[in-house]
Amino acid sequence: MAALKRAHDQDLAVHPGQDIEYVVVDDEKTSRERVALAHEEIETYDASYYETQLVRAVESVLSPLGWDRTEIQRKLATMETATLGSFEPTSDMS
Repeated sequence: MAALKRAHDQDLAVHPGQDIEYVVVDDEKTSRERVALAHEEIETYDASYYETQLVRAVESVLSPLGWDRTEIQRKLATMETATLGSFEPTSDMS
């Protein structure tokens, strides 16, 4: 709804059933200030919002295996960010 209101404020033509691409920039704000439309310059986004969405999605897949939201968040917190270099084959192979 926030993206629709923002598009309307910008006099963009929006038709029933049309997708509106947006990014959540601050989930703490309300209505149109919460999002930025895809064509707008976006300096930052609300990483916490997207992390919550990711955890919810992972939980829906892993819950039948006994994983809950707390376990998923704990596992994510202990993971290291992979770099391309971490996937290079070792040079031990002679």
